[in-house]
Formats: sequence, structure tokens, C-alpha cells
Amino acid sequence: MEPMEINGGRFYARPLHDDDRIDDRPALGEVFGRPVEPDFVDRARADWTADRAYTWAICEQTSVFMLALATLTLHGDGEASLEVLPAGDPDRMLPNDPTLPPKSVGDGVIEGTGTVERWARGFRGLTLR
Repeated sequence: MEPMEINGGRFYARPLHDDDRIDDRPALGEVFGRPVEPDFVDRARADWTADRAYTWAICEQTSVFMLALATLTLHGDGEASLEVLPAGDPDRMLPNDPTLPPKSVGDGVIEGTGTVERWARGFRGLTLR
């Protein structure tokens, strides 16, 4: 399967990037507490193509900056497990338009989890463990 974006309302899930426009590797370093290998995003793309695991950057609707990493791991039996990890402090408040309700990185984790769960069940027909 090709990597795809999922619109979830205030937060969306997009494929990982490491190009001249968007480079998620610094945010991935925040997720894991250490720099990631230079080929991390390439390996994530390969996992998509092989239907082993799907990864997304969870972002706020007005930004491309990664707030969390969502990983949906397929188990080959119609089941999958989902892990969504924050990039940095989950209590960090996001800068946003004053007409929108304030949100934190942790809100992005919660709402991003729901978005990916709905996609996994509805689009892929997976059972989540």
C-alpha cells in the first residue's frame, strides 16, 4: 500500500517526510529521546509498501510540524496494534489561531489515535489489539 494522509478534523495524519520541504527526523528524535538513523523514513516507507506497518506524523490542521508518531503494526491475521507517541512534552500548548480552542501535544495524541483507529477499522477492516 502507498502511504496516505488521513484527515481527522483538528488533527490529521500524514506520511513521514525527509525532504527539502519537510524533515520529520528532528521530531522523531524527540519521540525516541535520541536522533534517529538517517534511513528511518526510508524504512518506514518500505514497511508501508510491504504492508508490515504504517506510520504517520500527527499534525495540527494549520501546520506540517509533527506532534506525534503513529505506528500501526500489522500482525498478518487481520489484526493490528497501534502506538501513538508524543514528540516532546505532551503538556506543551500549541500556538494556534485565537478563534480556535487551545490544544496541547497530548490532545494531538488522543485525537490522532482516534483518527488512525477509525481508518484502521473502517478503511482496512482491521481488528485492533
